[in-house]
Amino acid sequence: MTITAENILYHELIGIQAVIEDSSDNSLRGVSGKIRSETRNMISVEKNSGETVMIAKKVATKLGLKIDSGVCFISGSSLIGKPEDRLARLH
Repeated sequence: MTITAENILYHELIGIQAVIEDSSDNSLRGVSGKIRSETRNMISVEKNSGETVMIAKKVATKLGLKIDSGVCFISGSSLIGKPEDRLARLH
């Protein structure tokens, strides 16, 4: 299934390019790279430099995710919870 803006929350985020467009922590704004892991409250982003940054989902107020059709913007708080429980929560 193709990932779209409408179904992004139903998909695995690991491997997707991401950028922190807005954050309650100013030092995280503009952080970009590939999502390497996801836990209940955190996402791990590997920057182009190879450095990995751990970001609390509730801190990322606007997260841009690169999908085939462009960039999809979501709130990190919409991702809070275990990734495998996201489907159950959305129904």
